[in-house]
Amino acid sequence: MRLTSAPGPTGDLPDDTTYDVVIVGGGPVGLATAIELGSRGLTVLLVEREDGVVRYPTAESVDTASMELLRRWGMADAVLRSGFPADAPRDISFVSRMTTYELARFPRPCNADRHRTTQGLSPEGGVWWPKFWFDLALRDRAAAEPTVDLRYRWACDAFDDGAQGVTVRLSSQAYDDRTVRARYLVACDGAGSPVRKALGIESLRDPADVRARWQGAFVRLRGLRERVPHAPAVQYYLVNPRRMILGSLDGADLWRVTYPLADGESPAAAEVRATVADALDCPAREVEVLDAREWTGDAVVAETFRSGHVLLAGDAAHRMWPSGGHGMNTGLGDVANLSWKLEAVLRGWAPNALLGTYTAERRPHAEHMVRRAWHNYRADNAIQPDPALDDPAQKEARDLAGEHIVATRQTEWRSLGSQLGLRYSNSPLIVPDGTPEPPADPAEYVPTARPGHRAPHVALADGSSVLDLLRGRFTLLNIAPAVDSGALAQAFWTRGVPLDEEWVGADGAREVYACAIALVRPDGIVAWRGDTCPADPDALVDQVVGRSDRRRDLREPTS
Repeated sequence: MRLTSAPGPTGDLPDDTTYDVVIVGGGPVGLATAIELGSRGLTVLLVEREDGVVRYPTAESVDTASMELLRRWGMADAVLRSGFPADAPRDISFVSRMTTYELARFPRPCNADRHRTTQGLSPEGGVWWPKFWFDLALRDRAAAEPTVDLRYRWACDAFDDGAQGVTVRLSSQAYDDRTVRARYLVACDGAGSPVRKALGIESLRDPADVRARWQGAFVRLRGLRERVPHAPAVQYYLVNPRRMILGSLDGADLWRVTYPLADGESPAAAEVRATVADALDCPAREVEVLDAREWTGDAVVAETFRSGHVLLAGDAAHRMWPSGGHGMNTGLGDVANLSWKLEAVLRGWAPNALLGTYTAERRPHAEHMVRRAWHNYRADNAIQPDPALDDPAQKEARDLAGEHIVATRQTEWRSLGSQLGLRYSNSPLIVPDGTPEPPADPAEYVPTARPGHRAPHVALADGSSVLDLLRGRFTLLNIAPAVDSGALAQAFWTRGVPLDEEWVGADGAREVYACAIALVRPDGIVAWRGDTCPADPDALVDQVVGRSDRRRDLREPTS
């Protein structure tokens, strides 16, 4: 089995070529942006300064909302063919130490049974998909789009944003420097984003955030699972002798280890090896450090996600603690929101002002996810080493510790409300229907088709989902048998806005959607719903594509 992924394509580039979009950054969010834009037929160049080889894997957790996006791209089942065993349990285990006692366990289905994680609330479910294989799957899918050009070992040295688009200067160690042009540039260049810094966009920090240093290590621990008394898990959280997290990368001997560093502690690779061996109660010779690096958590959101023809996505726009695995998944949500808007503006069926709603919709959600991750981190940080937990006579202390862990830490893995409860209710692109905003519960998801919310899953007679009817365009879901949505469809076609019409005959769809007609945006968000066509279909279309600068009451039925 390969320990690192393969390098990406590095060939030369023609000079002075024009693209619809240049993407800077070839991580998961950059590759996802290339897939989504390429699937819309836009010409895309993605440049990444590194070679694409994953030497230090991160971001293993792909949540349900992200899996729904991958499902639309036809690649959700690729997780079953990745290097992580499909039948390996995704349990989370808290232990006093690896050789003594388990304190608490949060059971989670394996990747092969991912649909069980959502209990019928989605056609998908969260999975464990280490970056070795997730990046490769995304890269292969992006490369399959004929209008997408991937180039690794190419750096964006500078860019100029003008009236008609962006001029980008690129360099490579193997080829001459090149200049390319694009209507838009999307910066997916990570937490340190040179593009964001060049734009002078400030990042606003959560006032409660306290930055802390952590050590990470990619290690091989041969036979660890056979030596420890605990049942298999995808992550082990150690309390003693120091707080440490082990995350499985291949279901066998490869692990990612992270632990907080004390003030002044800056270990070399040999010290990392000794620290891991001490925590695992094993000889140092049984720990093979393949890579080690220090990192610092953060809780910040850029003040805007757009400047002229340049847009930020993923960590370039928001940085959060990894607790809960929300960072990359929030970035994939950025992709879904931004890509259809770029297509709309580039194709001419929406005004440039539509791109202004990207920050308006995504920034509040990013702030929410940053706070959520920070809450998870603080809860974990409150668990401190306690030698008594390893004392065979201290069962009561272990029971109390386990109860505390369950009470304070389960929210990190019970987050379906945060994953599927996305809401843009206050967006100017959403037509309100007068129903009250439901409460937000990060743990529990209650399906609703209220405008501004994700279109809920309903199982169809053939075993597919109503979400499978949503193919990245505006979609009219006709739910009642005799409903007539023709006037609204005609308003879309007259304005040149791509639209699909679907008839949903599934039992229970009317109850879940609470309407006869639902208009769903290209990113899967309900834009409007009603029992008859709106009084002014033209005005509704203008609003949902950003041609109207004010929200209208469009609830009156056609007379």
